[in-house]
Amino acid sequence: MALIAVFADVHNKTQALERALTALERRGVTAYWQLGDLGADPLPLLEGLPVQHVFGNWEVSGLPHLPAELRKFVAAWPAHLTGPFWIASHATPVYPPGCSTTASTWRYMHEHHPRWLQVFPSLLHDERAIWAALAELEARDLLVAFHGHTHVQAVQQLGPDNRLRRLSGPVIALTPGTRTLVGVGSIGVPRDGPRPRCVLFDPEARQIELMTL
Repeated sequence: MALIAVFADVHNKTQALERALTALERRGVTAYWQLGDLGADPLPLLEGLPVQHVFGNWEVSGLPHLPAELRKFVAAWPAHLTGPFWIASHATPVYPPGCSTTASTWRYMHEHHPRWLQVFPSLLHDERAIWAALAELEARDLLVAFHGHTHVQAVQQLGPDNRLRRLSGPVIALTPGTRTLVGVGSIGVPRDGPRPRCVLFDPEARQIELMTL
């Protein structure tokens, strides 16, 4: 059985990530998704683990300042992780065309000069971005989008009645006819309490557990 830990926004807080990884190992996690704004210092903690990365705004803005070998690695991080019924990204499943990796998004920012919140909107506060994300799920026939960026653990689910609800968990079922946005919270700088937060994703059972570490 696969059990995936989905986390984001470590922001160079190495000790917080170390404690989180210890707790997640105890839960029998088999894979990790890191959804951006990690920072360079915690990367050694993830070496040898079954981890997949996506970039966040920290990786894009800080890319030129990384050491050469690390820059090459981070430059190739994708915008999304995708599966049969899910997508995971830093801020939103909807990026401008061409923003497919850290490096290509850095080029986009410097060629087009958008505001950062245009590319990395808040799925907690930006209503237009929330509905665009839900529309993307509908268009791609996906049940769930995982995201970080807000530093708040929050689940918003659009039901068959077309009403958007905030769900509190701790266990969220992904059922047919729903579209769900899962803010995984922050490991390093949580804004919804003093303790780190992430989620556990069981794709076989199609359920999510909200975790406070």
